[in-house]
Amino acid sequence: MTNTETRRICFFGTYEKNYLRNRTLIEGLRCSGWQVFECHVPLWEKERNKTGKYLNLPSLIVQAFQLIIAYIKLIFKYIFKIGKYDIMIVGYIGHLDIPLAWLLTRLSRRPLVFSPLISLYDTLVCDRSSFREGSLMSLFLRWLDRWACARSDLVLLDTNAHINYFSDTFNLNKHKLARVFVGAIEPDISSYQPNWGHLKGRKFRIVSIGKFTPLHGLPYMLEAAQQLNHLSEISFHFIGSGQLVNQIIKKAQSLALTNVHFPGWISYNLIPNYINHAHVCLGIFGMSNKSSRVIPGKVFEALSMGKAVITGDSPAMRELLIDGENVILCPRGDPKTLAKKILQLYQDHDVLQKVARGGYQVFYQKTTPEKIGITASQALEKLLIKSPII
Repeated sequence: MTNTETRRICFFGTYEKNYLRNRTLIEGLRCSGWQVFECHVPLWEKERNKTGKYLNLPSLIVQAFQLIIAYIKLIFKYIFKIGKYDIMIVGYIGHLDIPLAWLLTRLSRRPLVFSPLISLYDTLVCDRSSFREGSLMSLFLRWLDRWACARSDLVLLDTNAHINYFSDTFNLNKHKLARVFVGAIEPDISSYQPNWGHLKGRKFRIVSIGKFTPLHGLPYMLEAAQQLNHLSEISFHFIGSGQLVNQIIKKAQSLALTNVHFPGWISYNLIPNYINHAHVCLGIFGMSNKSSRVIPGKVFEALSMGKAVITGDSPAMRELLIDGENVILCPRGDPKTLAKKILQLYQDHDVLQKVARGGYQVFYQKTTPEKIGITASQALEKLLIKSPII
């Protein structure tokens, strides 16, 4: 896209500004020559643990009032700060922003693009069991997923496995669904340039970063840690918190683990430091159907810093990665095999380096912000051809 062809994007809503999906998409589009103007009001980032009390009735009522206030602020920003644009994109978490976005884009006669990342129904009902299947809330979430996507002119999803799920579950035309990997923001190479030998001889550190939810499969990781508990040179660091935090800590105590650490939540800017000191980064090992459809952001972040990744085998992972070349894939829900894979990398530094280097190459070949921007741009350009601006 040349300067004379530069087009404007209104990135709209109450999306989580620091969430990886939104950051890589915005940066990638800017790298591809788009002008991206953010019409944003913070809402969902106020609470990192969106489970438990966050989803009870009093909390939902408060959030509804906060959403109304956010709508009002968004309208004022939209009117007085954004001006003309070519495409509106609603980022993650944006399902409840779609009604307002749809109205504004119909009035301005501009295309509406949705980047949901997840299905709320799949996440809150099927994966986390926050709401019972068949309950009014589950029916509402299923309807909201479908309605938000159906009202959008284009939906950006992270894997083909997710595209198949959205198409089949919500009866959506695949022609309006496009795959754009999540990717990761490239680390500051002056501080974190990969050096695959700098950790040799140090205590072997395994790191997992993410929410303590069923998707990640932390109980299986703890059981793998138990099988390696006799090796004092191997330590596990589970960074994060969330829905299952009490259950996970109790399980670690019941297993009498001496090789496990729980630093809790950390700020986004500290994540590279934790990854930098890891020999191996763990992905997801949960047994829910959702875990077969996603490549989590923490996998991309580990690849971007040249770390060997062990993660659960799934159709989604195989869309990007090859077992034994740039990742170590392990059957999900299988702690014995996971422990064996970790031990293999601990004992064979050459394999560790091979997988780490291979993953690093895949990241820079396919999932940097620049690559994400190119993929997203291709989908947006097709949309403009189909829906010319009047």
